[in-house]
Amino acid sequence: MYNEFNMLLRKSGILVAIVLIVTGCAEGVVRYINPEANFSYIKKVAVLPFNNLSDDRFAGEKVRSAITVDLLSRGIFDVVEQGEVNKIASLVLRAAGAEEGMVTELDRETLKLLGERLGVQAVVLGSVDEYVGRREEGLVAISVRMLDTSSGIILWQAKASTSSASLWRKILGLEGLDTGTLTRRVVKTAFDTLL
Repeated sequence: MYNEFNMLLRKSGILVAIVLIVTGCAEGVVRYINPEANFSYIKKVAVLPFNNLSDDRFAGEKVRSAITVDLLSRGIFDVVEQGEVNKIASLVLRAAGAEEGMVTELDRETLKLLGERLGVQAVVLGSVDEYVGRREEGLVAISVRMLDTSSGIILWQAKASTSSASLWRKILGLEGLDTGTLTRRVVKTAFDTLL
C-alpha cells in the first residue's frame, strides 16, 4: 500500500512538473465587456495605431500587426488594411487636433467620422505598456479596447501581460521566449476574453 501511494505521488509530481515546464510563462489579463454591448452588428473593424509607452520604438506597430493577424485569423470581423487606416486616420485625427501618431482619446464626432470614412462599426486601439526583449526575462504588456464608432461607448477592454521568465525555465536552464512569440501570446490572451 505504501509503495503504491509513493508511486502515485511520484507520478502526480512528475505530471505537475511537466505542466509547469510546458506552460512556464507568467500571464495575466483583466477584462471588461460592456453588458449592453451587441457585437452581432459589427462586421468590420479598424485597428488604429497603438501608443507606445515602452523603450522599443517599434513596439506599437508590432503589437498592432499581431492584433490585425489575430483578428483576421479568427474570421469574426473583416479588418481594414493598415495602410488605408493610417491614411484616413491621420487626416481625421489631424483635423481633430490630435498629435501625429498618437491616439489617446477620441470624441464621439471623431469616432463617428472615422467609422464613416473607413466603413467600420468599431475601432480597436490601445497602448503597449511594456515591451522588454531580454530573452531570459522578456515581457510584453498591452492595454486594448474596442469602441463603437456610432455611439463612442467602450464595447470591450482588456489589459494583458505575458513574460518569458519562470522559475522552471531558470531551474532547467531553458531560454526565454522572444518578443515576437510573447506578442502573439499576449494578443491572443487579450482577444480570447472578447471572442
